[in-house]
Amino acid sequence: MLALASSLPALAQNRDRHGPPDTEAYIAQLLRADRLEMLQPERVIAKLALPEDAVVADLGCGPGVFALPLGQHLKRGMVYAVDVEPRQLDALRGRLEAEGVTNVVPVLASYSNPHLPPGRVDLVLVVDTYHHIDDRAQYFRGLRAALRPGARLVLLEYEPGDLPVGPPASHKVPTEKRMAELREAGYELEESFDSIRYHDFEVWSASGSR
Repeated sequence: MLALASSLPALAQNRDRHGPPDTEAYIAQLLRADRLEMLQPERVIAKLALPEDAVVADLGCGPGVFALPLGQHLKRGMVYAVDVEPRQLDALRGRLEAEGVTNVVPVLASYSNPHLPPGRVDLVLVVDTYHHIDDRAQYFRGLRAALRPGARLVLLEYEPGDLPVGPPASHKVPTEKRMAELREAGYELEESFDSIRYHDFEVWSASGSR
């Protein structure tokens, strides 16, 4: 019993190695009204012009800031909501149930693999999560196996430097480094937008994805 009790604090730690250790406080932070107002999920989704039967993966979905409205938007499609932390997915499940959304599938990922079905995904959305991923070029190269031909990768990532919101500058991936990593992984930048405050908003294509 003592050995089990001593292991409990470790089990309670956030499995996201680059996120705050207190997962419950982190979930509350991700759902803060000022953050939702800044990210404007519905506006982003409208900008992406997704067909109603699209299959989308939300990497680092957290409690569903984007996964929930994506599920509501994709009347005949589906969303794979991917996270490494089970309690983030539990929070998402509660919100899905409360809203009656049934086309969002929570997926518990490992650090190096999002565990998405091969050749199934039309769009991958990564919001404030790119800098949480290790071995990024390798990770996003492997991600291409899940993409359909013509699929897109969409990033919303905090702008470099010190900002009044988001992680400290030292935790961010410099823009030039991020672009080099994604090109190394086989992606090409298609568009970028200035419409989300404090964020780089980029759409990438995966050349030769299948």
